Amino acid sequence: MIMDLLAHKDYLRILKAVQRKPMRFGEIQKELGLNPAQVDRAMKYLRKGLWVVPRVVPSEKGRLLVEYEIGKRGAAFLRSFKIFSDDASQHQAELGADAVAELQSLLQ
Repeated sequence: MIMDLLAHKDYLRILKAVQRKPMRFGEIQKELGLNPAQVDRAMKYLRKGLWVVPRVVPSEKGRLLVEYEIGKRGAAFLRSFKIFSDDASQHQAELGADAVAELQSLLQ
């Protein structure tokens, strides 16, 4: 399951975005410049794996809105991935600058 997550840069970008603050579907789409199909596919995967969790919030007009926030599993993954990425930076001479840059770009 983690390999699937790593294979989709958009999934990682969404995780990082909702780690900063809970976001609605449209906010994710606008902030990351993704189309609705990309966000929908990513959110299905991320919700199923409990990487993100939906939260229902009432609006002023009485409608219920859904915001997505980072789940415990997603937060743990991002912490672990940051440690891995930071360690890779310390071994840039052995790994190569391009490999380290590619790894770090996954979380930007």
